[in-house]
Amino acid sequence: MAVLCSNCAGRLIFNPASQKLECANCGAGYRPEDVSDINADVHSKYYDTRVYTCGHCGAEVITSDTESSTFCVYCGNPAIVFSRVSKEYRPDGIIPFKITKQQALDKIRSRFENNPIVPKDIGSSFKLQNMRGIYVPYWIVNADYQEADWISGTVKRGKSSETRFYSRSGDIKFKNVPVDGSRILNDDVSMRLEPFYLEDSKEFDEDYLNGFYSNTSDMDYMDLRESASKRCHKLFADEVVKSIPKNARNVNIRDSIYWADVQDDPIYMMFPVWFLTFKYNGKPYTVLVNGQTGKVTGTLPWQNKKIWAIAITTFVLVIAFIAALFFVVSGGAAQIVTFFWAAGAAALFGTSTISFTVGFNGLRRILRNLRLSQSEAMFNFVKRRQS
Repeated sequence: MAVLCSNCAGRLIFNPASQKLECANCGAGYRPEDVSDINADVHSKYYDTRVYTCGHCGAEVITSDTESSTFCVYCGNPAIVFSRVSKEYRPDGIIPFKITKQQALDKIRSRFENNPIVPKDIGSSFKLQNMRGIYVPYWIVNADYQEADWISGTVKRGKSSETRFYSRSGDIKFKNVPVDGSRILNDDVSMRLEPFYLEDSKEFDEDYLNGFYSNTSDMDYMDLRESASKRCHKLFADEVVKSIPKNARNVNIRDSIYWADVQDDPIYMMFPVWFLTFKYNGKPYTVLVNGQTGKVTGTLPWQNKKIWAIAITTFVLVIAFIAALFFVVSGGAAQIVTFFWAAGAAALFGTSTISFTVGFNGLRRILRNLRLSQSEAMFNFVKRRQS
């Protein structure tokens, strides 16, 4: 429900820069904990939300009352009308936004606009009206965890190499593990946004939601335990790989058996995330910014011609440098033609090797990030908000 200014009865919206609820009419500022809503029951397990229907596209929009009369997050049309009141489960805590909308957009621009392989005209899609501040649900869990792994690695023996196998097992008590509470939002995406710092968390107050959207958790206990197990497995597996001898290459966990027993009552939290959504050449893209730290995650389309131009230019410069160095060292030009071909072959071999061992893994990572950025599910996640 809307919270009004005590000076002029204007609507209050939370400002991440000042960490206060501010009135757009008179500029008055209030701490959220000092503002009370006569319609809110802080002792209830649930809080009220408002559902609106767009008169243009028919979509249901569940959003904060302070933004309800502005536009539809589906089609951008301002013709939305009140439909009904819904009750949602009250979180235990919230990390308020610290990064403003403009700061989030500036961080996205600084990361992508000067990238030579990103299309120049894509900057026109970086607009404030394409940004959504959304509180994402998380569960903070403690878990007793057990895992056993079978690992392989390649070790050199003289001129040849052999595959060796290793085993690791153990148990650990995980504390304060964050688990994304939405099945719609890809877990890989949410993990790339981390870390979130719980020391900035506040007791949940609906006033922090003013001016923002939020998503409610759609997980039951079995879903939570499964997600917690996968999250603990990733944390455990990362340490397992580090424990393998340094001389082993291509380390791979062949098989794992693991189990997480979620302890006590998990804590239900809201974490702040800025979403920039747009379409480019008919494909949806989403770039995310951690609303607490400003960390940016996501990948934009690139220009293949520029990638090839950079690769070819680098290759030519490497050959020219090696040839010039040989010319200076040898003191004459007689050997330069012969060595030019040798240098070319060496440069080709070197750059090809580097491209395969480093570039291939980097490209695979970029493609994986691009698939997440282009996900229709991610694009639609931003459209279906609740607060």
